[in-house]
Amino acid sequence: MSRCVKAHKRPKDQNLFAIVQGGLQEELRKTCAQEMVKRDLPGYAIGGLSGGEDKNQFWRIISLCTDHLPKHKPRYAMGIGYATDLVVCSALGVDMYDCVYPTRTA
Repeated sequence: MSRCVKAHKRPKDQNLFAIVQGGLQEELRKTCAQEMVKRDLPGYAIGGLSGGEDKNQFWRIISLCTDHLPKHKPRYAMGIGYATDLVVCSALGVDMYDCVYPTRTA
């Protein structure tokens, strides 16, 4: 991530978000989030979830990530498009989403 920050040449035009990874492993997620926050970026993404996980596990990981990311910066959950997930993840502190699901089912 440090190389990305150093190479980022258009901070006035583009935002660079760090992606928190770690699958369903809570300690990896915590460590990743803590390391990404040290970079003080404009926002943070939550990645590495496929949507096929058990909903309780999925929401627990989203909650864990949002708990370790700054509240005053955007928190973006990658690949989330089911209506229920949008509502629950919003309640857990996620601000932005994207997903191919709505386009594929339109």
